[in-house]
Amino acid sequence: MVKLNEIEIAALKKYRLSTEEAAPYETIKGLDLLNDDLMKRIFDKKLQEKLNTDKQNVIGSMLVKRYAFIAALVLYSMSVFDKGINSSIENVSLQTDENDPLWLPSFNFGNLEVTTPGSDRADWRAEVVQTLFLKNITKVVSSISSQTKIAKSVLWENIAVYVFWMYETLLKDESLTNEQYSKVQEDFHYVVIDAPPSLFGTKSRNPLSQFYQPKQNDIRTRKTCCLFYVTSTNGDRCTTCPIECSKTFIKEDAKNGS
Repeated sequence: MVKLNEIEIAALKKYRLSTEEAAPYETIKGLDLLNDDLMKRIFDKKLQEKLNTDKQNVIGSMLVKRYAFIAALVLYSMSVFDKGINSSIENVSLQTDENDPLWLPSFNFGNLEVTTPGSDRADWRAEVVQTLFLKNITKVVSSISSQTKIAKSVLWENIAVYVFWMYETLLKDESLTNEQYSKVQEDFHYVVIDAPPSLFGTKSRNPLSQFYQPKQNDIRTRKTCCLFYVTSTNGDRCTTCPIECSKTFIKEDAKNGS
């Protein structure tokens, strides 16, 4: 039986790992997100006030942006510690803080025993990725898209943004050895580019790869709008918003006489 050690747990808490069970009224089971009635109750009673909107598609997008942290958490554990967390949706619950105005839930895993690579790391890595996406995130994306009528592409880009952020931040960590750096870089490429669609439960392509494009001025402009501006009292947009970035480029072109 392999478990995370205290140092690893401390590192993963930065990615919202919770090792203590919260009270029932502050807990949302992962499976609750696959139940239309329970999800509607969560939206109406918890999230409308927290997110400053009653628009179902906006709430769905904001929920997935928060849920995306589970991808960063599990993939960090895989790439840095060579430990695979059981992230199947049956094993996951969201721990919420009713006093948190931003509503940023943590993730609790009922069984926190982990797997390790063994003799074939590539096969083990594929299993970790498949459990994370096919047995969890893909189900949540499909459920919320169906419930709120928001395009799956928006929700997948919400996930992709945090996967990119986690790996690109990690690759700037100067404490990594050359061996660790190479492994992280290889894992990043695998998850985003090489992992087959079957690991995600999609038919035509890896759903993350379509959103991976070069940055301009250190910003990777999104292809879809996450609708965050609807929840902002000032109408603020993300720095990566495709609408806001388009406005900026238009202004620059006009300034340059294009």
